[in-house]
Amino acid sequence: MTLKRPIFCLVGALGWCAALLAADDQVSEGDTLQMPDDQINVIIRQIPMPELGQGRLAKILTRYYVEGLGGAENWDQISSLKVSGRLKLESGEFELNAYQKKPDLIKMTIRGNQRDLVLGYDGKTAWQKLPGRDMKAEPMKEEEARRFKHSAHFGNHLLYPYALGKKIEYIDTVPSEGKICHQIRVTLDTDYQIDYFIDIRTYLEVKVVNTDLRNGLNNSVIYKDYIREFGMPIAKQVESYEEGKWVSSLTLDEVKVNAGIIPWMFKMRR
Repeated sequence: MTLKRPIFCLVGALGWCAALLAADDQVSEGDTLQMPDDQINVIIRQIPMPELGQGRLAKILTRYYVEGLGGAENWDQISSLKVSGRLKLESGEFELNAYQKKPDLIKMTIRGNQRDLVLGYDGKTAWQKLPGRDMKAEPMKEEEARRFKHSAHFGNHLLYPYALGKKIEYIDTVPSEGKICHQIRVTLDTDYQIDYFIDIRTYLEVKVVNTDLRNGLNNSVIYKDYIREFGMPIAKQVESYEEGKWVSSLTLDEVKVNAGIIPWMFKMRR
């Protein structure tokens, strides 16, 4: 059951995949989101969809929150996500079940040939339980844990725009996957860079590219076939690549929002 390497490319696809907005703002290259001068920093850094002011990028993100994610009131009513589907890898096809809960709890079970690989993060420890009846759950190795934690974030990194260690900037308008997209870049103090490609016509998220600034490695996720749950678009078809090479395809068969998920479900059990 050779699964571990491609799974880390896939985790980010299990949260809220995209948002729809209708914006006609013209954005200049290099536009960077700035903290408003009249805001109390400690408070605004903890708000997922704060008021952003009048800058060009600020206006686009505001419409993203309101028209795409459904606004702050809707977002506050969403606490968890449960999905199930089919994961196709070079080595075969597997069943996938995953749970996420705000702010960053995640647990995934991948089943093939009656054997399960379980991956999880409880907010502190990233862990795994490898296939095999006698195998016990154990912490991931440091580099694997770092990648898994990065992708465990509920929603995407365009939320909490003023969080410490985060920079958001508009890069350019570029072609991607046969569409013309706005490229918005988020740089984190964890040494990850995330580029979001948003269709300028539909404002659905087309692709996300994660780059590890420590080693230059990148993985990309392409989203297709959107549905809406609680007013939010979720891609049912997700393709993942590492360094431009295909590694996995995910097809979601079932999506449930607020499915009664509780924190103890994510704990590592030896």
